[in-house]
Amino acid sequence: MKTEYEKKAVIKLPKNSNAFLIETPDHLPKLHGICIANGKRGSGKSIAITNLIRMYKEELGSDLRCIIVSPTFGSNYKLLSELQINKEDIFEEPDDDIPSKLIRIADDERDAFLEWRHLNEYYNQFIKTIKGGVFDRSNMDEYMLQYYNPLTDQFERPKPKYPCYLKGKPCVLFTFFDDNQGSTLLSTNKKMLQ
Repeated sequence: MKTEYEKKAVIKLPKNSNAFLIETPDHLPKLHGICIANGKRGSGKSIAITNLIRMYKEELGSDLRCIIVSPTFGSNYKLLSELQINKEDIFEEPDDDIPSKLIRIADDERDAFLEWRHLNEYYNQFIKTIKGGVFDRSNMDEYMLQYYNPLTDQFERPKPKYPCYLKGKPCVLFTFFDDNQGSTLLSTNKKMLQ
């Protein structure tokens, strides 16, 4: 078999494309993305996806926040508990307005990142103001209190929620929908889509 390449059929990617901004190791599917595992009962779908999540967690570490939407979480507890998902990120009722909850989580993570970035950016300027003698502790406002640590009675640089903040990037959100096929979450019910 002989392979030939058509010289005119060159794919050009747009410059400064926002696609695939999440640094993903070469041995894993590039993020962001959608992965669908389809197979008969007992064919290993949940095991495959759980292992994929585990590999992402090993590579991305604490920069990955995983959310699970699964009415069968209890029966898959042993398998899924190895992922060490926070309790507030497990939804066992897929009919319980999941789209709104996921949007709220994404919005909260975005806002936390933007707030940290802003506070971190202006920390040096804030400290300069304090050291310049212009600052009066009795007139501290809510903004200034975000730098203040009452345990040490010192102003401190804000701590990032995730290590990726230090690289100028928000956390990676990964949502795993398992056994939701009969729920209104996956129906075309107009009420759910609003």
